[in-house]
This record gives sequence, C-alpha cells and structure tokens, in this order.
Amino acid sequence: MPIIKVPATSANLGPGFDCLGIALDLYDTFTVTKAESKDVLHNVEEKYCTPDNLFLQAYHKGAEKLGYSDYIEAEFACDIPISRGLGSSAAMIISGLLAANALHEKKLTKDEIFQLACDMEGHPDNAAPALAGGFCAAMHGTAWTMTKLPLDPSFVFTALVPDFAVETKKARAILPDSYPRKEAAANIGHAIFLAKALETGNMDLLKQASKDYLHEPYRSQLITDFDKIKDITETDTDGHLFISGSGSTCLLVSARPLSKQAQDEISARTSPAWKIYSLHCDRDGGRIL
Repeated sequence: MPIIKVPATSANLGPGFDCLGIALDLYDTFTVTKAESKDVLHNVEEKYCTPDNLFLQAYHKGAEKLGYSDYIEAEFACDIPISRGLGSSAAMIISGLLAANALHEKKLTKDEIFQLACDMEGHPDNAAPALAGGFCAAMHGTAWTMTKLPLDPSFVFTALVPDFAVETKKARAILPDSYPRKEAAANIGHAIFLAKALETGNMDLLKQASKDYLHEPYRSQLITDFDKIKDITETDTDGHLFISGSGSTCLLVSARPLSKQAQDEISARTSPAWKIYSLHCDRDGGRIL
C-alpha cells in the first residue's frame, strides 16, 4: 500500500506575507488503499470523519481531475499540530492529492497538484513548500506559481507551539484594510533581503530584513506572551523569532540552537504552556513512499 508523507510548513516569515514559506521535518503520514463502497479513515477523531475532511476533499478533487469517482481507505499518523500555524491544512490537502495520484497511476503532474492545492487553500505560501520542500516563494499571476530558493544549511529552526489556537478568521480580521505606501515599500525590500540572508547564512542581514509591517505587529497581539518568548529566544540565540503563518506557533531562526536553560525557562511557563520542537528544513516536500 502506498504511504504518503508531507512536511509541516511555516509561512510568511515576517515580511514575506502570503508569499514565502519553508518546509520543516515534522510530518503527517498516510497509508492508503482503494475502498469498496465508502471512504474509511482510521486513527481520526470522529468529528473529522466527514466529507468536509480536507484530506478526503483533496483526494476526490485529484481523482475527479483524472476522471475517477471512487473511495479511499486511509490510516492517519499525524504529528503536525492542528490550527497552530504550521501548515496542517496544506499538509492534508497535498496528502489527499498525492494519494489520488498514488492510487491512479501517478498521472497528475506536480504543477497540476500545486494548482489544485492552491485553489483549495486560497493562498500558495504553505502549499509550495509542503509539495516541493525547502524554502519557497509563491504567487498568483495568470496561474499559481512557485519557485524553490537557496537556503544556507547552517540555520537552526525551533518551533514554539503554545496550547492555544489563533483562528485564521480572527488573524485576518485584525489586519488593516490598507497600509501607508512607506510601509508597503519597506516590506518589499525587507522580503527581498530576507531571502538573500537565508541564502547566504547572513544572520546580521536576516535580523535587519525580518522587520514586518503588514501582519506581525497586529497578530502578535493575539499570541499571549509573544513579547516574552521573543525576548527569551532572541537573547539566548541572537536569532530572530517570527510568527509562523498566522500563529499561534512562533518560529525561531538562528545560527545556534536554543540553550537548555532557555528551553527550561519556556517549558516552565504554564499559562500558556509551550511545546518546543527542534527542527531542520525538509528538502524533499510531499512524497509517495
């Protein structure tokens, strides 16, 4: 039976709002086979065993694209936290599409999978690294477009996941409807130099380029203790703490790992409580094993 494996992703990366994302080595894995008369999901909470399940929706969209109308049986083994800003929705969608491909002679191209995934997500910054791996830029022009960008291997990634979610709807609603021209222009420049810093391993440039004007100043208000966690992690590693996606997870990018003392200080916090993941970039993206 085919096994589908798709990485977590962290999108936005400060000034890269809705266009930059990186794949991380934390995975959702699915063992799949065709089913006879109905969809069957194993190791899934009952409330998610419905036609609204994103994995099922994506599977059927992929199968329909190939001219099939059938059913799937899938066993879930999911390690990506749900609704925490680590691309759990994109992972489900990419996984469902890859499952359709695995069970129907792999006739969908990578670009067709990407187009279907972005149509379902509505934005490309998680779908691109979830599918392609690595550090990606993505946009929408005449179609959804992505490219992999160079990433220096010296960077260390630490995901700090609190025990509460930030609703995507609320995270969108808190953003202004318009921005001053000066701030919009600054964000463009910062995003370009952030990509260069990630390519070259230049931490000083990364810290300068990471300042964001479009979403982090607003969304940080929705993350309890954001300023405290930022102070602890950046002081300890001389790195930079981003909001991962729309939150509530925060992603530390640094040249050295978080010390045990800093980890203990964060882990001792209880309101909210934080879980710490020491991660690396996943270079391969979603795959069929």
